[in-house]
Amino acid sequence: MKKFIPLLITTLILSACLPGNIQIPQSPLLSKLERKAGLIAYVGADGNIYVSDQGGGHKVAYTDNAKIPETQTAAFQYYEYPTWSVDGNHLAFVGLSGEGSTASESTLHIADIQEKKAQKMYSSQSENPFYLYWSPDDETLAYLSTNSASQSMMLQSISVKDGGRTTIDTGAPFYWSWSPDGSAMIVHTGSETSSVPVHLSFLQMGSDIVEDQLDTVPAAFQAPAWSPDGEHILLSRLNDQNKNEIILTDAHGKFEKALSTYDIATAFAWSYDSELVAYVDGETPMTAGTLGKLHVLDLTNSEDFFQDDNVVAAFWSPNSKKLAYFKPILVDPNTGETATSDTSSPVLVLELHVLDVNSAESKEVFKFQPTNQFASILPYFDQYHQSTTIWSPDNNNLVLSLFTNDGTPGIAIIAASGQLEPRLLDTGYIAFWSWK
Repeated sequence: MKKFIPLLITTLILSACLPGNIQIPQSPLLSKLERKAGLIAYVGADGNIYVSDQGGGHKVAYTDNAKIPETQTAAFQYYEYPTWSVDGNHLAFVGLSGEGSTASESTLHIADIQEKKAQKMYSSQSENPFYLYWSPDDETLAYLSTNSASQSMMLQSISVKDGGRTTIDTGAPFYWSWSPDGSAMIVHTGSETSSVPVHLSFLQMGSDIVEDQLDTVPAAFQAPAWSPDGEHILLSRLNDQNKNEIILTDAHGKFEKALSTYDIATAFAWSYDSELVAYVDGETPMTAGTLGKLHVLDLTNSEDFFQDDNVVAAFWSPNSKKLAYFKPILVDPNTGETATSDTSSPVLVLELHVLDVNSAESKEVFKFQPTNQFASILPYFDQYHQSTTIWSPDNNNLVLSLFTNDGTPGIAIIAASGQLEPRLLDTGYIAFWSWK
C-alpha cells in the first residue's frame, strides 16, 4: 500500500455538513433496547483504544496512557489502526510515541477480548507498522511497516500464540490478499521507479516462504482479491492489445475470463458470497485510489446491473445484499448546498449511499465530514475491505467516523435503511465493527 492521501480526500471541510431531512429521530432508549450485534473498536478522542457494543454498553479501555500534545513540540503517545480478528476474540492495534513531529517508538499490541486486556507484542525505534490484516485462521497477524532507513515496505507476521515474528516479503507499494484457508497470499508489489519491479506473486506460507511469480503483467490497480469461497482471484492486467483489463482467474492464477476494461485505474471488492463484484472505473488521476463510475457485476450471469458516478470507495454488507459506497461532493460552506461555479471557497463532503442488491436501487443515507483517519482509508478500500468492516454483523447498521457540528470528532451509528437519525456512540477518530 502507498502511505499517501490524495488531495481529493485531504481537503475535506472543517465543519460538519449534516443532512436535515432524516426521517425519524431516535429515541434515547433505542441504544439500550435494540438487539446488539458484535462489538465496535475505536480510537477515542483522547487517543486511547476502546471497545463497546453499538449502544455504548460494556465499554472497555484497552489503553489508558495516550497523551495528546498541547504544543507542536510536546511529547505525544497515541494508538491507531484497530483491527479485529475474524472470530472477534482478538483486536490488534499500533502505538506511536515521540516528541514534536518525530516518532521515536512504535509498538504492536494484541488485545484478548475475553480477558479484557492487551499485550504489547513488540516495539521498534525504526519500523512503523501502518496496516494490519489477520490470517483467516486468526493464528497470525500480518502487517506492513515502513523503515526509517529505507523507502521499501516490509510485510511481516507475528504469532498470537508465542509472539514469533517472520519477515514475509518487501516492496513498495505493497498489497496482498490472503487465501481463505490461510495457506497462501497473492501479492501485488513493486514500481517502475524502485529496485523491485512491478509484479504479481503467490507466497506459500509455512516454515519457509515460497514465492511463485505470475507471468501476468499488472495494469494500474492496487489490491488483488481472493474470492471468499477460495475459488477465484480478481486481478488487473495489461492484455494483448495493451489495454487495462479486470480479469478473473482460478485459485492458481490461471486466466478464466475478462470482466471489464478501463482507462486510468480501478479498485474492486468481492461480495462475501463470492457472487458479486463491485469495482470503480477511475476517471480522475489520483496519487492513490480511484474516483469514477461504480459498477456492480453479477458473476452468475455476467450482468452489470448497477452503475453510479463519482464514487471513491465501496463496502459490502456481510450478507452481500447491500453495498455502502461514498461519493465526494463540493458544497457551499454557508448553505451546505451543492457548490456552483460562483461559490466562493467550496468545500468537500462525503455522501453515503446504500445499494439494495435485490431491487438494484440505491438511496442516499447520510452526508457527513469524515475524520482524517477515516478519509485516509477510502483510497485503499480495496485493501481495507479485506481486513476490516464498517458494517454490523446483522447488516442493519454502519459505523462511521466523523466531525459533529461543533467540530468534535465522533463515532456514529448509521442505520443502513436511512430511516433513523445517526446516533453518536462516543467521541473518537476511527472505528471498525467486529466481523461476528
